Amino acid sequence: MSDRQIDDDYLEQLLQQTREQKSPAWLKREIMQRVDTCHPGLFNRLKYWIFQPTLNFSPAGLVLMIAIVCTAFWGGVLVEQQTIHSAGRQPIEMIPVADNAKANYLIGRGLLAADQREAALTFLRKAVELNPESTEYVHWQGVAYWSTGREQLERQSYFKVVQKHPDYVPSLLNLGHSFLESGNYREALDYYQRVLQHEPQFPEALYNSALAFQGLDDKDQERMEFRNFLNSNRTGKWAFRAVDHLHQLGDFSFRNYRIGIHRLVLKMADLVQPDPVAGQKEIQLLADVFNHTAGEELQIVVYDSHMPGRAKRTALNLRDQLLRRLDPDCQGLVKVSWFDSAEAISSGNGQNLQLSPSVLIFSTPEDMKKRRKAI
Repeated sequence: MSDRQIDDDYLEQLLQQTREQKSPAWLKREIMQRVDTCHPGLFNRLKYWIFQPTLNFSPAGLVLMIAIVCTAFWGGVLVEQQTIHSAGRQPIEMIPVADNAKANYLIGRGLLAADQREAALTFLRKAVELNPESTEYVHWQGVAYWSTGREQLERQSYFKVVQKHPDYVPSLLNLGHSFLESGNYREALDYYQRVLQHEPQFPEALYNSALAFQGLDDKDQERMEFRNFLNSNRTGKWAFRAVDHLHQLGDFSFRNYRIGIHRLVLKMADLVQPDPVAGQKEIQLLADVFNHTAGEELQIVVYDSHMPGRAKRTALNLRDQLLRRLDPDCQGLVKVSWFDSAEAISSGNGQNLQLSPSVLIFSTPEDMKKRRKAI
């Protein structure tokens, strides 16, 4: 290894070490001494970096160069745009790369992520112009059209994709979204069903199919699709909203439960089944959450007005199965109770209902004074 390479590696290590602190004055002088006194223009430097026949970077140097170029590019664009807007002038039009489809595509995607929608569309259209056979480029041109409110052009882009590639899920899905947003529920369903033919558990297609059936006032299918969605999706705001939609339909097969700081969706219909195997998945989900909930007692309340004594059997069965899955420190924190009556609840649309059988699950702060110490 040459002395120059050793010095370069040493300087690179120093730069890494001083990233979070003020660099010493001599380090700056040492770096500046290595800068060529001849300063070619920015265009020539970029042209040399991009088109030189061979690249001989160390891994660390390559990462450093990429970081510098990306930071300089985006920093320059944002600062320049901010300066122009502050001065009350119109932004300077960004010119697409003349003969490089991929470069236009990548810049367009970056601008779209930065919410520079019109500029992004300019670059993505250029990418498609240079390479109209690229499925990805045409699809993202459609996304850019959507971001700028050009609904018809958006759909035309997706149509071009699915005509050549009928199984391209992103364009099929976005066509469903486009028709759903415009109130064309039948067309939306057609495209969501095509997505589900390729990926049967695709969350957005399942959830939005339910919304499309809701728009068609088909409550039975709406209920079925929300259930299908929740069978495989239990976390996030869409799961909680799907439960709310079911409750508005008078369907309480799934419920939201609050365990400490956690919000949990469980299939209550399985928890109250006489078959102990039916609720295994739900009990495991509950155990996984409660094992990571500190300082809380778990309360399980079972209601059943149909058969005397069944509420008690269900409550004790749930407790026994849960204890097998809990950590030893949590096993003494599970409390159960039962009532041979229905649970009084308010539905999502404000109606008062009597629910039976049902399971109410929640947590309360642990009373440390009453907790038995392990011996």
